[in-house]
Amino acid sequence: MPRNYSLNTVSTVRKTHGLGSTQLLRPMSRSAVQHDVVRSRHKRIVSNLDPSCLKMSDIVDLSGAGQPSVRCGGGPATQLHYHYVRGSHYTPFPPNSRGFLYYHSRPGLPPGAGEIRFRVVDSGLAVSHSAPGLFANGRDLLEHSGYKPWHIHMLQLYTTRNYDPIRQLLLFQGLIGAARDRETEQRVSAANLDKVGGSTILDTISDTFVMQLPIQTLKLSIIHDECIVPASSRKLYWRDRPGTAEGSDAHWRVYQGSAVVRFELKKRETNNMFYRVKEGEVVLVLRILKLLDQASPDGVPFRLPEGGDLIQGLSPRFYWYMHLDKARKYGVITPSSLKILEELYLGDNTSTEKSPSS
Repeated sequence: MPRNYSLNTVSTVRKTHGLGSTQLLRPMSRSAVQHDVVRSRHKRIVSNLDPSCLKMSDIVDLSGAGQPSVRCGGGPATQLHYHYVRGSHYTPFPPNSRGFLYYHSRPGLPPGAGEIRFRVVDSGLAVSHSAPGLFANGRDLLEHSGYKPWHIHMLQLYTTRNYDPIRQLLLFQGLIGAARDRETEQRVSAANLDKVGGSTILDTISDTFVMQLPIQTLKLSIIHDECIVPASSRKLYWRDRPGTAEGSDAHWRVYQGSAVVRFELKKRETNNMFYRVKEGEVVLVLRILKLLDQASPDGVPFRLPEGGDLIQGLSPRFYWYMHLDKARKYGVITPSSLKILEELYLGDNTSTEKSPSS
């Protein structure tokens, strides 16, 4: 047993993690509950990252802190960041950010996938609920944008020394095994992911993600079965022409805001939708599923057509795409990820409306 760990921090190794079944803890007295909650707010000590083995003492209070420190399993302090604007300042954690740090993962994904999230709980329920009960009734803290959960991705645990204590606690609890830990470290080292924190990380090629439009350079880190690959694409837009017939001379409006998107495979149809793509050729595209900032300066909201629309390039008349051979060359797709996309978008019973789990 590593130094600084005591028996009361040990959790049973489980085969599944996340929001699955929970093991109820022994009821605590009112005074014990209040003591543990107060102690965790001030010392921010985390002994468990498994939501089925949480204790009241694992509740930490991050409210209003710009760079709060937590101690995982008695190890050295780890600084957490809610949001950082380059050249500016750290955005404090929102008010009432009290709850549990925990490990979130989806089964069947390759080494390197997964993340640490923060579950906000109602401390007023502490008297009548166990720690797993509080967790089940809580909600994940959202990022500053409000569109997705705040998280520390597993890849960041392997590229940022500050997060070593979190990684060690995951290992100690059996949430990640030693073999998976070594394989992830090797994959991260081979991919040269020093700046992974500045990119959008996809646990699988079919995941949806949020991006800003327009964008000069979209930076991604994609986790494949075979490897982890940093990738990028340049000059992505989406425009519309409200209330006009197709082919008219009305001015295009450039959408400026956040959008939910995903990679898809698309076969070129008879219309001239891609520049210099042969009819029937399959290419990699980005589909917009939702516009998150629909307001516009002229007062006419931006609206997607039914079923969404594809990201455009420099010209509003052509959609952005990537030839499959180029996507293979730069590691955007691999044999395993191509198979995933083919099953989703080129199968006999496949529709562009189909939304993979994320």
